[in-house]
Amino acid sequence: MTEIASHRGGALLWPENSRIAFENTARLPVQQVEFDVHPSADGKLVVIHDPTFDRTAEASGPVAGRSWAEIEAVVLKGTGGQRPLLLEELIEIFRPTDIALRCEVKVDAKGDPYPGLPAMVVDALTQAGMIERSIVTSFQLATVAEAAGLASLKGAVWLVAPTVLRDIGGAENAARLAEHRMIPAIGLHHGTIDAETVARVRRRGIGIGGWGCKESPEMRKMFELGVDVFTTDRPDRALEIATQRKQQS
Repeated sequence: MTEIASHRGGALLWPENSRIAFENTARLPVQQVEFDVHPSADGKLVVIHDPTFDRTAEASGPVAGRSWAEIEAVVLKGTGGQRPLLLEELIEIFRPTDIALRCEVKVDAKGDPYPGLPAMVVDALTQAGMIERSIVTSFQLATVAEAAGLASLKGAVWLVAPTVLRDIGGAENAARLAEHRMIPAIGLHHGTIDAETVARVRRRGIGIGGWGCKESPEMRKMFELGVDVFTTDRPDRALEIATQRKQQS
């Protein structure tokens, strides 16, 4: 079955990575919720996509440049006054549900990995008793490999950007690299996936998912190709398509 992951909590439905988005996603029959984590200056795990506040909050500058006490005063745009969440707070929203946590470990504004962040994320998930319900993802191969080697996660996914996919010579080579680093799955942009790609990746024993799905044709394509999971900013629409397919089968 192809699973649906609510990307940033449903970024085209509600303010991304916000309490509003996650509480609404928790009411949906999706299988996964996708979100992003950066560290604060004092080592708290902050749920936000960008390395800076500028785009999504009424603040500016790097997330990692502020203490949690300072971040508590930051307001996310479009939320009516809500601040960013800590990872531990997001966990409590989804604990009563069956939805798996899909955590993307981010990089700083220069594109460099935060030292120790994978271990911090894995430790937080372990302490919360959620490690077996959690999937760690990253566009950095070494980051995913580090997280996968630390605990028995539900999953670990190397997100392969189209430029990287081109540079390494295609999805089969991406699967080979993932296999070598003991990473069980890769995630590709929906525009780079076709039936042959799915077959080549799976022949190497590696799972495959899609990301970047915003429109219905893109979602239908993911279902038709039978990828393991895809992330979407419109989980409501994805669920409608899944229901239609079930009724037609």
